[in-house]
Amino acid sequence: MKPEDIKQIQAPSRPTISPDGKTVAFGERRIENDKYVSSLMIAPTDGSAPPSPLTDGPRDMSPAWSPDGQRIAFLRTDASNQAQLWTVQPDGTGAVCHTDHADGVGCSVTTRHPRGMAAPVWAPDGKRIAYLARTPDANDTGGSYRRIKRLRYRIEQLGYVNDRRAQIYVLDLETGETKRVSDLRWDYWDVAWHPDGRKLVAATEQHEDADLDEANDVVIIDLDGSETIPTATSTTVNRPTFSHDGTSVYFTGVELPDSDRSDARARNFGLWQVDLASKKLKRLTPAEPFDLDDGATRPLPLDANGVLVGNLERGAVSLMRFSNDGTEPSTIITGKRQVGDYDQAAGVIVTTISDTQTPGEIVVIRDGVETQLTDYSAKIAPCGVVAPEEVETTAPDGYPVHGWLYLPSGPGPHPLLVYVHGGPDIQLGHTLSPDAQVFVDHGFAVVMGNPRGSAGYGESHARVIKAQVGTVDADDVLALHKAVSARADIDETRTGVLGGSYGGFMTAWLAAHHGRNFKAALSERGVYSYTSMMGTSDLGLSGTSMVGRDPEQWIVQSPLTYADQIDIPLMIMHWEGDRRVPFTQSQQLFMALRAERKDVEYIVFPGGSHSAAKNGPPPERVERLEVIIDWFNRKILNPDTELEK
Repeated sequence: MKPEDIKQIQAPSRPTISPDGKTVAFGERRIENDKYVSSLMIAPTDGSAPPSPLTDGPRDMSPAWSPDGQRIAFLRTDASNQAQLWTVQPDGTGAVCHTDHADGVGCSVTTRHPRGMAAPVWAPDGKRIAYLARTPDANDTGGSYRRIKRLRYRIEQLGYVNDRRAQIYVLDLETGETKRVSDLRWDYWDVAWHPDGRKLVAATEQHEDADLDEANDVVIIDLDGSETIPTATSTTVNRPTFSHDGTSVYFTGVELPDSDRSDARARNFGLWQVDLASKKLKRLTPAEPFDLDDGATRPLPLDANGVLVGNLERGAVSLMRFSNDGTEPSTIITGKRQVGDYDQAAGVIVTTISDTQTPGEIVVIRDGVETQLTDYSAKIAPCGVVAPEEVETTAPDGYPVHGWLYLPSGPGPHPLLVYVHGGPDIQLGHTLSPDAQVFVDHGFAVVMGNPRGSAGYGESHARVIKAQVGTVDADDVLALHKAVSARADIDETRTGVLGGSYGGFMTAWLAAHHGRNFKAALSERGVYSYTSMMGTSDLGLSGTSMVGRDPEQWIVQSPLTYADQIDIPLMIMHWEGDRRVPFTQSQQLFMALRAERKDVEYIVFPGGSHSAAKNGPPPERVERLEVIIDWFNRKILNPDTELEK
């Protein structure tokens, strides 16, 4: 796979199933003329015909089927780059735009950690649609300044949000009128309807000092705008959904300790239920072994048989059904793959599934039988896609370490790149890695894994590095490196290390503390100084959930503190528009290394965001890969040529 081949990757997203279970609509994202294009596709769920275009884009997404099966709501980005709410008939005719919001419709579903555009949600009667839209504060003076009183006033990819909150609107399709039903003072996300269509449920943050912690609440909203909060601000809240009888609300989230409600990182998501009459809150799934942080955004699919949700486990994401009281969990989809978004109707389940050799496929499950409706893997197969080997080893303290090794063709011995993921509380695993595929094509073996601090191996695995990043997590990365370096097909004398975000931190940390293991390093959009990170990142105080609250320990855990110990060549890469890990992080490290006359190069991309490496302009993503390959070619494969220059 060449850098240019990333433009061949197409992937499905957000499937929605017709009420009779016979048809699925989904988004398809692809690259055309160096721009992202997305349109809606439609297909019979029995696989009797291939998917066909429902809309022609160029930026259509987040479809939602009406209860009567007669229309599909979706979001379409207009010429001003703002998404608006549209509907279309299942035959592709009768497309109508229903909104004209200045800041667009379908804003990211939470100001904390944006998870994509929020899909519209149909009322049970099919005559109304609820949706989210950012709305300017009525008290805005219109001056050239911004008056800021709380943290998290700027959000990654969104910019300033303190004066334009995420609000809930209801569109009446018969009259064409839209009505805001939420309070402009607060943010709302993850909206769902009551079975009787008279009220809504959503997640919100309305308590005093909400900007200083991670606590959320469930809010019940009558259509006249009156609200009731049945929860006690003791958990995070995602995807709140009414039970079928409307007497309770299910949601996913984590429990927060009374001593520190900002300490939400690296905790396993559970399934919760709150009784609306008694306000009794119950966690239905244990903290171990289930972690239900699957990244989905729609209301929870539930029926008389239980609730569908994805579970993270050892690099995979399985689809599980929990009974309505949380007992008797059953696995619907398992194996070495990752489930994405999913939906169900009439006893039929549809989902996206990816693995290490495909960016995702639409799969239907009927009576326990899987039917694959798409073949996106065929589009990238000619590029050459390598399946990795799983690697299991132990750290010096005997702790098990799990990862994957991608090998180039031929007997070797191959130069090696140690690849560290971001987070750290996420997981790598059974899904396509374009980076690894490109590096392998250029002759590098690639080892990656989920060291302590990662998700998917239990809460204790993820939380053990709190206030001590760079300790046992570094040991685990080095253990993977040592395990694969012992192989005859790996050349341990030609090894590099790289990663982004937390992986950028770990790369710089390893370069400073364990540089003798590597010939060169590349640190991308990394955290190098937690002291300055705390005041500039859009995460607010949530970073303390990883590195603790002691400022002296922030210094101890910062690679910048040890910059003078970095004696191997290091490339630093960052995007100026990054609000998650601000650009100043890389500036500080570059200055420290250059002042010591170290072998350092600094790559700066204009604009962008923290996710630009994956979602930035396609030509820029190609350039990024070319720069990485060139760096390691010069510093690992051909250092003599580099010296001659």
